Amino acid sequence: MTVHTASVPAPAAAPVRAARVASNETSGRALARAVAVETRKLVNTRTGPVLIAAAALLSGAFAGGRALFPTTGTDFGHLASMAVVPASMISMVLAVLLVAGEFSARTASVTLTLDPRRGRLVLAKSLTVLGLWVVATTLAVVAAALVMVVAPLITGVTLAWTFDVASLAVVAGNGAFLVLAGFAWALALRNAAAPIAFLLVWPTVAMLVGSISDTAARAMAFVAVDPLYELLPDATVAGPLAVVVAAMVWIVAPGTVGTLRLLRDDL
Repeated sequence: MTVHTASVPAPAAAPVRAARVASNETSGRALARAVAVETRKLVNTRTGPVLIAAAALLSGAFAGGRALFPTTGTDFGHLASMAVVPASMISMVLAVLLVAGEFSARTASVTLTLDPRRGRLVLAKSLTVLGLWVVATTLAVVAAALVMVVAPLITGVTLAWTFDVASLAVVAGNGAFLVLAGFAWALALRNAAAPIAFLLVWPTVAMLVGSISDTAARAMAFVAVDPLYELLPDATVAGPLAVVVAAMVWIVAPGTVGTLRLLRDDL
């Protein structure tokens, strides 16, 4: 007697791939929604708009002060570099407040209830502060351009629209480094005052310590909050290794500690 056995068809791969694509699209939309929520937190408080307005005014003031007393080397690149500095500092303050403010106000549990995926929350906040840095840097450059137009009407000195791409990129990159450092330390400490005060004071401390000797200056380059200057061709202190070490100290280590703490702790 012949026995016929029915073969069971293998599951098609297409539905599995479709499910994965749908899951990825859902995750992408959820991340975009989380970024939008975090962005709204920056502008829905009294502190956010005030600090953003202060960044715009200080960027214009820094660039304008340099343009009113120009030297032979004053050009658009110098003014833009001056304008980016206060914008970067205030962006760092906003990044710290975005993270630590929820722990100080005890609203972190509400945020995690609305979006329980804590890893996605950290990613959304990091993307938000990077977006903030892009906007602040762009506005600072625009402010420098406006100063380039207005300042000659007051001083009678025409300024050149020239700039060094590498130098301007390093200044902007240091701003991103500062913003991410503020984000990482706020995530680790869950406190706003300490990261802000420390990151604002540290450049002065590093400069004073570095003035003691060449060895001290070299050591301070490895823990600078503006380490990208070591990538310029005329850098002679520490070199690219200083950027890696500084990133580990200011961003990677505290960011890892803060993320692990958030993933494991009960809020």
